[in-house]
Amino acid sequence: MKIGKHLNKYGCYENQDFIGFNEYILFKSKKLLNQTGRLNSNDGLVKKAVKENEDRIIEIIRKNEKKLWGFKNPTIIYTLPYFCHHLKNPFYICLKRDPESIADSLKRTTTIKNWIPEIKHEFLYFSFKERLILILRFIKVLFKSGIIFKDEDINEKITKDGYKKIEHFTRDKNYLNIRLIDLLEDSENTIKRIINFLDISPTDEQIKEALGFINPDLINS
Repeated sequence: MKIGKHLNKYGCYENQDFIGFNEYILFKSKKLLNQTGRLNSNDGLVKKAVKENEDRIIEIIRKNEKKLWGFKNPTIIYTLPYFCHHLKNPFYICLKRDPESIADSLKRTTTIKNWIPEIKHEFLYFSFKERLILILRFIKVLFKSGIIFKDEDINEKITKDGYKKIEHFTRDKNYLNIRLIDLLEDSENTIKRIINFLDISPTDEQIKEALGFINPDLINS
């Protein structure tokens, strides 16, 4: 599940099947690398792209599903509403970080040094032709809006808009909201909340491993 090089010293453990699908759908709907485009409430292109690739997401779900399984992706909220009906008895957990903190993090980490491994990682999901299209779109965004990835106001708006989408999507679903600061400062109780929410019975060793995976530096990354 790990791929590429990432800023988090613990690595990136997102499910690459879902990451690849989500990135492809955002690419097809022209929302990938176009931050301001995500503020557009019209998700018609996203819905259309998911529908056109429905067989692919069904195959991904069936490949990964077990009695207890999961995946995470910070931008999955743009595509999830259009394929969630294929998931069996899903439980949703949202780990929230203050929008101001996210915007500050993006501003600090948006450097050529950090971009190179991220771009290499991003390109793994696309064909040569699609990579060229991505590059042209990125150049267009730069000329039109500048380096918006460093714009704290825009990134705060995108984050807050994303949280609103999550609240709307989960209003009638099994849903748990976790604050990042609580996970870092009150780890044991937060893990207990997740255990109770999922109604599972992990061993003491599994709980210990979960606590050991929490990176206290995340709040500063």
